Parts: sequence; structure tokens; C-alpha cells
Amino acid sequence: MEKVGIWAQTSREKLGTVDGINLFFGALLGANLGTLGTIPLLDYAKLILLLAGLVITIRLVSVSERRLYALATLGLYLVLVGAVLFVPAFQPEGLDPTDLQRLAVTLTIWVVATMAVEFYPTKEIPQV
Repeated sequence: MEKVGIWAQTSREKLGTVDGINLFFGALLGANLGTLGTIPLLDYAKLILLLAGLVITIRLVSVSERRLYALATLGLYLVLVGAVLFVPAFQPEGLDPTDLQRLAVTLTIWVVATMAVEFYPTKEIPQV
């Protein structure tokens, strides 16, 4: 059996790492959203729809054969979410600035961690 060095990962290790990242940050995102009790229901629904799209595109980057399409979609969602997080005119009414900052940090670390794993070297080894 061929060995994989310390600076590479197997495809199964990569899948496990991405799944772990998504599980952890999905739970953390849920906890962050649980504190948003002061925003109106319609703004909350819009935020949920936007975040759902972002979460889907984060996963899409990991599984799509059309990498450029997936990255372009992720870029679009990052611009939209960035507008909601950093442009006051697009921010949901009643959203506490601290909640907004936590949401921004959560999403930033999630995307960066996922992209780091995605572009980290993967070495295919034959199955036994």
C-alpha cells in the first residue's frame, strides 16, 4: 500500500475533515441564530434564506465537478452576505452589533477553513 505523507490527505480524510467542519460550524451558526430574537420575522426569514444559500454553496465547492461554477456561486453569496453584515442599509432591523460580529466571524472562519481543506493536497491511494 502506498503511503501518504504528512503534508497530504487522502480523499476519505478530506471528506471527513469537511464533514467535521460543516457539522461544527452548522451547529455554531444555529447557536448564533438562536440569539437573534430582536429582529422582525420577515428580516429573520430573509437572513435564514441567505445563510442557507451560503451554507449550500460552501458544501457545493467540496463536491462539485464544476469547481469554477461552485467558486463563482460562493463568491456571489459572500458578496451578498458581506453586504448584509457590513453595509448598514442592508442589515436587518434590530440586529444587535455584537450578534452581527459573531455571525461575521463564524461565517468567515467557516469559509476559510473549508477552502483551506479543499485546496490542501490530496493523494489518492489504491483501495485494498
